[in-house]
Amino acid sequence: MAHPVTLIPGFTPDDTPLTRAVAEVVAATGTDIAWKRSGLDGGVGDQVLADIKATGRALMPYVPVDRSRGAVPPIVELRRKLGVWGNLRPIETVPGLGGRHPDVDILIVRETTEDIYANLEHESIDGVYESFKVTTAKACERITRHAFELARRRGRKKVTIVHKANIMKKSDGLFLRTGQEVAEDFPDIEVEDVIVDALCMKLTLHPEWFDVVVCANLFGDIVADLCAGLVGGVPNCPSLNVADGANIYTVGHGDEPDVANTEKASPTSLFFSAVLMLRDLGENEAADKLMKAT
Repeated sequence: MAHPVTLIPGFTPDDTPLTRAVAEVVAATGTDIAWKRSGLDGGVGDQVLADIKATGRALMPYVPVDRSRGAVPPIVELRRKLGVWGNLRPIETVPGLGGRHPDVDILIVRETTEDIYANLEHESIDGVYESFKVTTAKACERITRHAFELARRRGRKKVTIVHKANIMKKSDGLFLRTGQEVAEDFPDIEVEDVIVDALCMKLTLHPEWFDVVVCANLFGDIVADLCAGLVGGVPNCPSLNVADGANIYTVGHGDEPDVANTEKASPTSLFFSAVLMLRDLGENEAADKLMKAT
């Protein structure tokens, strides 16, 4: 039976060289995908949202916009409208690229609804700005449980809880405490906690020490890009946005706007995202073929 997937080429449902290439190579692996092509139509409209909810998953390349004019990237708008609450960034050494660390294999799990990114800022007095960090038990429980379930499902051995609870004793203390309580439901998974600044040092020295790493929003954003640098950069690391009933497989970045929708655009980043999607579909043999070819 064919796997239904919404394919979002860009602002229209018409294939670009990138989406045409990814559809062709996925077909060459022998995997049957029922692609539902859907366009952003100048923004994230009702139709593309309905298509994603109907198929339960979407594959989307980097869609550039002019951010200097205040344009919101489509993926940001899509996250908001679908209620994305988590992000997964697999960090794996890419064969043939070389690098200091030959066997990096880490899953970065990031909460995406709150923390300092809650957009609660104001100027309290002239020249003094305050930003509020929001941490809720519900979001902490959801993302840490997701990390442990992911670890068990993928045969991982350890989950690292990232925090700064030595300083932010209440907010990060809640994140740490909740993660430790969730860990009690997963006795087969080793759990550790590491303060975020120490984590960054250890990752650059010994990334092989880490398996699944779960973070709140700000730390997850920073740690994911740090780890991407270990394997050649963000283009080599696919991104999975998780919402209730929908997964969006996309890339961290892409080509410049004048190249993105032309034959000169590189499909490599989108191929990595397709590999991640194929694994989640249970098509591991096809994912291995595509990863080897990429």
